[in-house]
Amino acid sequence: MRKPLLLSCLLLSTGCATPSVPRTGPSDGGGSPHQVKRVKVAQGVELEVLDFGGQGPALVFLSGLGNTGHVFDQLAPEFIARHHVYALTRRGFGASSWPDTGYDTPTLGLDVVHALDGLGIQKAVLAGHSMAGDEMTWVGTHLPERVDKLVYLDATDDRAGIAVFLRELSNPPMPTVEFPAGASREAVVAILTRDLGGPYPAHELDQAHEFDPTTGGYVRPRQRPDAVAQMIRGVARVDFSAPRAPVLSLFDGQGFAEWMEAMMSLERTPADFREKARDFLPGLRRDTEAADAALRKQPNWKLVKLENARHYLWLTHPADVVREMNTFLAP
Repeated sequence: MRKPLLLSCLLLSTGCATPSVPRTGPSDGGGSPHQVKRVKVAQGVELEVLDFGGQGPALVFLSGLGNTGHVFDQLAPEFIARHHVYALTRRGFGASSWPDTGYDTPTLGLDVVHALDGLGIQKAVLAGHSMAGDEMTWVGTHLPERVDKLVYLDATDDRAGIAVFLRELSNPPMPTVEFPAGASREAVVAILTRDLGGPYPAHELDQAHEFDPTTGGYVRPRQRPDAVAQMIRGVARVDFSAPRAPVLSLFDGQGFAEWMEAMMSLERTPADFREKARDFLPGLRRDTEAADAALRKQPNWKLVKLENARHYLWLTHPADVVREMNTFLAP
């Protein structure tokens, strides 16, 4: 499974269960590569901040939709020699606050800026995966003085266009990773490792997923049940070429067109999706090619395709990601 994971990064079936209350303090246990903090970004809203330590300018990782900051546990420590490294968990997910509103792109972008304020950071390198690309593009466009450099980790797809397409369907399929009812932790890890292409961070398993404390079986993703739907409704079209800061874009060479083709081949996909997708695909491919060509012409952009990678680039190609980022971030 490759780009079927793209839209959500890791959208898991939310079901109809009553949401649990997010934990409000450090809960990583021994062996954690970071300290866990909380920072206020709005009235009644706090974000979980992972502080990996390090020396130098701030480097802040932003997770994709469905993940928490812990998904970078294996990647972030690679940069502490020259940066003070952090990772954020956005509102509605994991241990961050789960407010009723505020899941649109501008608000989520402001959450990032307010988190920087709370940490005393004036300017930072932002490195975002998948849907986080929209949030850091918004920051780089509207508050460029807060951005030193931008690193896109397979994060430049046109999510606004595909969100409009999905909103027009009565029961659109969503790219998901599905676990058998009551699956053990070991089974869940095996599925995630297989589908994502690399070892799944242990703390991410604990922070982004819930398991029954008695049986140990999988229960649900640890997120506000309607957070994903609200984010899809609130996706704003951003101009990736607008930020003037230096940009590194690492990508796997696949996009939403591949996801749509995969969905069209499944028997469970609704007929209206197949019908609309056939009409939508030619324009999607054309727009994607035009957008990629435009970015390649931007003087502040460096685009690097990682061959045979998957959406979670740093899980499938860790050495390549670290090398490219270190080269880009060097003074």
